Amino acid sequence: MKKTVLLAIVFCLILAAGCTDTASKLPVSPTASPSLTPPPEPVAPKPVSVIRSGNYSLASSIDHIEVDSKGSGKHTVNIYLRLKNTGNESIRLVWYSKLTDKNGLSYGGVGVSHGGSGAQTFIFDPDTTGTMRDYVTIDSDREYAVLKSGGATLDIVYADQKSPLEPIANLTSTWNLEPTYFP
Repeated sequence: MKKTVLLAIVFCLILAAGCTDTASKLPVSPTASPSLTPPPEPVAPKPVSVIRSGNYSLASSIDHIEVDSKGSGKHTVNIYLRLKNTGNESIRLVWYSKLTDKNGLSYGGVGVSHGGSGAQTFIFDPDTTGTMRDYVTIDSDREYAVLKSGGATLDIVYADQKSPLEPIANLTSTWNLEPTYFP
């Protein structure tokens, strides 16, 4: 009997604790309204590669990367670079993208990316900025799965438009891409 009375008292105390009215004691702000949208995630700054060779000087960064999957097996990785001519001379470039997965297998490169022609820029006058697109094709789901799970290294080789298959000495950029770039 004592046990039953003791349990009844504990039960009443728990019930009473849950029934207290704390809402009337909270400060009320007439301008506050509930928000259903989560706060935006902070955006990490994109690394900029500053490259110089002779009279040429560029600042380049990855603007964004998109992946188009065309049925089973075919994946086109679209690479958008933001380039700025930081040199003193106008320049027109061709650039080639190469992705290398964690197993060392490479896709794209000089004479291969963008269907072999590389991405071409307009004439960049000094202090001019633009965003250009190159692409690399991955021909199998299995190879793409390696990029998706382990990321890749992106190498960019820049060449002068006058001789597009001859890279400009030391004018390259390299970025490590996390797997999140490959959804």
